[in-house]
Amino acid sequence: MNHSMKKLAVLLAAAPLLLCAPLASSADASSAGDPGAFVLSEAEVDQMARNTHDFNQAIAAGNAADVRRLLSTGITPNIVLENGDTPLTWALRSESWDLARVLLDAQGIDVNMENRHGETPLMLAVIKGREAEFDRLLKLGAKVNKTRGWTPLHYAATEGRTSMMKRLIELGADVNAQTKAGITALDMAARKPSREAVMMLLRAGAYRDYCTDRGMSAADFAKKAGDEELAKYLAVKTCAVTGPARPELYRQPAGITLRH
Repeated sequence: MNHSMKKLAVLLAAAPLLLCAPLASSADASSAGDPGAFVLSEAEVDQMARNTHDFNQAIAAGNAADVRRLLSTGITPNIVLENGDTPLTWALRSESWDLARVLLDAQGIDVNMENRHGETPLMLAVIKGREAEFDRLLKLGAKVNKTRGWTPLHYAATEGRTSMMKRLIELGADVNAQTKAGITALDMAARKPSREAVMMLLRAGAYRDYCTDRGMSAADFAKKAGDEELAKYLAVKTCAVTGPARPELYRQPAGITLRH
């Protein structure tokens, strides 16, 4: 990476610090031909580059103490790592709980920032069964719904985490949200199978006749899991919907691949 590109990357990573920093004097700025500009010295750019590198290394190592120290220099916690995770989704996915707590305390943390798989921090707290992080994320404004794809409720139903499901539903989670393939939370509960989760979703208004793009209903998932009784209970004569009810949500921009 050449020096100019390096400087740009550092400036982007340090954006919160720059926004909080004092502006140069009007005389200095005018003499530079850019009124109100903030000018970094080469030494400051180099220091920010070191901090940014160290921050990425500390995240990868799960070093909560170093991450806390580096965040205090103004580095944003809302970056995308080389593997496509954000620092917070990486901490939750890798079960680095001390690191997750530090990031949740970070100023300006975006608790709804997704990783490259479309997973939010709330989804990962759910799949890991982490009640403390789940509660904290909700208090910080984590959204229970998404405009498309897998949702926290899908993940909770997958693992039969009924206490989390109950909370998500109470907060307005869409019980009939579908993935690109048309999979619903009810499908995921039926394939476990978790009868308590299935009944919770049905009581909350889940549709039995929303089928996947392959024409599979929740009953088919239950049958495939070996629960003939549940499959009979969930059986429908026809599919009201096959595939996502709103396919326009899944029109893919060129070069983008969405995960089912």
